[in-house]
Amino acid sequence: MTPTTLYRLSAAALVLSFVTSLLGGVLHPVIDGQSHSIEVFLAPRSPEAQYLIYLGALFLMLGLPGAYLFFREELGRLGFVGFVGYMLGNALSAMSHLVVEAFVAPTLAADPDGRRLISDQGEIFDGSAFVTLQVVGGLIFVLSLLIIGVALIRAQGIPTWIGVFLFVGTLPLLVPFPELPGLTGVVVELPRGLMVASLGVLMLRRTSARRDDVRELVDA
Repeated sequence: MTPTTLYRLSAAALVLSFVTSLLGGVLHPVIDGQSHSIEVFLAPRSPEAQYLIYLGALFLMLGLPGAYLFFREELGRLGFVGFVGYMLGNALSAMSHLVVEAFVAPTLAADPDGRRLISDQGEIFDGSAFVTLQVVGGLIFVLSLLIIGVALIRAQGIPTWIGVFLFVGTLPLLVPFPELPGLTGVVVELPRGLMVASLGVLMLRRTSARRDDVRELVDA
């Protein structure tokens, strides 16, 4: 497999990550201002919405390494720190959270004896180790997005608006905000999803342009 093919597959994974994560986020039930409650886990579109977000997180992990390699010269060391932190935060916080939310919580919610294990504080369940993992992983996740935003703003050859949109769109994640059906999914998923999808489209365009240049040289 050639590097170009690997880059194109990485780009496709990033675009798919955006589509599935945003769709899952919009479809994710929110009931009485809560997105992680017994009622939510038993609601229509649950756990299907969580499955979509989880699939998006998997696509993200597949696409990020190739994206950094492709843009490494533009992103520099700051970009390296941001991308490593983003992968780590996704693994620690998003992936672990989604596994519990999609594959464990609905089963507990459906069991009268298991419902007592579900927290009423929006944490799915209040096990200290799980909560700590979510807090630490979440901080790494959000801070890495801010770092990537700065790296993209500073990068030459990458549209500045991508970094600005990511940085500004990530700031609301640092403060509590009311959870509303549909809107919460957009706030959480759109800024970072649009960032990775935009990089993916840019990768596809550049690899196609390079392939066309090679063909012209061969034909000449």
